[in-house]
Amino acid sequence: MSWDWNYAIEIMPRLMVGVWYTILVTLASSAIALTLGLLLAILESVSTKFGRAFVRFWLELFRGVPILVLLYFAFYVLPEVGLILPAIPIGIGVLGIVYAAFCSEVYRGSLITIPAELRDACVALNLSSYVTWQRVLVPLMIKRSVPALLNYVLGLFRTSAFLFAIGVPVLLGEAQVAGYESFRYLEPFTLAGLIYISLNLPFLYLLSRFKEKHV
Repeated sequence: MSWDWNYAIEIMPRLMVGVWYTILVTLASSAIALTLGLLLAILESVSTKFGRAFVRFWLELFRGVPILVLLYFAFYVLPEVGLILPAIPIGIGVLGIVYAAFCSEVYRGSLITIPAELRDACVALNLSSYVTWQRVLVPLMIKRSVPALLNYVLGLFRTSAFLFAIGVPVLLGEAQVAGYESFRYLEPFTLAGLIYISLNLPFLYLLSRFKEKHV
């Protein structure tokens, strides 16, 4: 099958719609993942033994179950019990919650690396627990977690392609629909791959710049 430039140009507007939805899903689910992951890490740290076990159970659940299974469950099973949501909020919510579990581990790992003497200094200064977390621990957790978190955001961007399985018009979904309708797959999937690569570059640039500053 030879490359058809006319067809490639014809489907570009459709693929650009997919790009818009891919970026929207990535930004929204990343906001959920980064915020919820931080809250879960703090909650696990300050909870009782039972509370930590409860948080750990949910973290391992969402880390262990394949994303497609969770997407299908939320999209097909929840309506059977009366909870009906549009595909886009379901996709954003599932990706955000799953990646929150991974981000939580990153935050928790960075918290472990903070010297105990720093907490002792906060106690010596008579800082409240809230102020210690807000002004000292959380900023350090975030700063030390940035490289790993950027990697997870990049992974979330790629994983957003799974949302085509529940009808969200992300880039891969739009390429697949274009292929089904025309029975031509060379142009839509090649263009989709090139677009994914070009959208990856800003993440890779930011990650390399950050690493250079902290070497």
